[in-house]
Amino acid sequence: MPRDELRDFYKDFGFGEAISEHRESMSYVAQLDEGIRLLALNCDGDCKDFKGLWDDQMQWALEEIKKAHESDNYIFAMTHYPLLPFSPIMNLIGDAKLTDWEKRANEFANAGLDLIFTGHMHAQAITDYTTDSGNTITDVQTGCFVGCPCAYRKVTINESTAEIKSYTVKDFDYEKNGKTTEEYFKWRFDRMINYKMDQILPKPARKILDDFTLKKLGRLLCFKVDKSIEGSLAREVGIELVRNIFVGNEPYVKGTPMYDAMAKLLKRLHPVTHIVEKKMGTKNPVLSDIDSFILSMIGDEKQRDYDAVIKINRNKS
Repeated sequence: MPRDELRDFYKDFGFGEAISEHRESMSYVAQLDEGIRLLALNCDGDCKDFKGLWDDQMQWALEEIKKAHESDNYIFAMTHYPLLPFSPIMNLIGDAKLTDWEKRANEFANAGLDLIFTGHMHAQAITDYTTDSGNTITDVQTGCFVGCPCAYRKVTINESTAEIKSYTVKDFDYEKNGKTTEEYFKWRFDRMINYKMDQILPKPARKILDDFTLKKLGRLLCFKVDKSIEGSLAREVGIELVRNIFVGNEPYVKGTPMYDAMAKLLKRLHPVTHIVEKKMGTKNPVLSDIDSFILSMIGDEKQRDYDAVIKINRNKS
């Protein structure tokens, strides 16, 4: 369908109730309820490398935020692509966040926008960003009905908080090969990661991952692994760690056997990781400290990717 026909095609799903529009980008503002507005931002950019907000679109958005505040309306936003990278690794993936995300996050937060709902990565994550001026914006990203997790959220806007509750689909009518719904979506996700690993890794590396338990890996690199996880295969652990990033509430925080094993492994690999830090850390600051980069991906101390109470300011005028 030609782009110029999309607005009319979707007019019953937002555009028809818009109180303001930026037609060039197909973005709009809707009055959801008394005192509450939605800023719906299309962020497909040029549909190629630029996945973000054009300057004139951003100026329109900032004006709409100001208008909302001046008329005693609370306004929150939504985009397709995440505004914020929800995990350190997402800083290295082009479409895991908006182009110029840090610039846009600063502009939004300093204008008083404190809540945005996003998608695209099919991840369950709640991420904050605070500007140098002390203004915070929260990106609430949600899984999808065809991914892992198969999640949705209920959001209640109160006087000074946004209360977020998450739910997962417990069952649906489909042949799941004897698996529960949760097992089925995990199996689908793991199958995808297995396929990617087989594409990327050379055969000898794949064999090591298939054959090596964490106990064997610890013996090879001279560190002790807790008995509760020593029988886990390296490949299965790798797949689980990737899956956990998308499922959210990554469980392996400091003090857990997996965190301790990973910290010991990274310590043994310091001669190699220091070289990577020196070569790549300047260009990608997140790689300037490999230990922190990896350990922060496997454990989330906040544990609020599903349920959270977020402070909002409904009195911005």
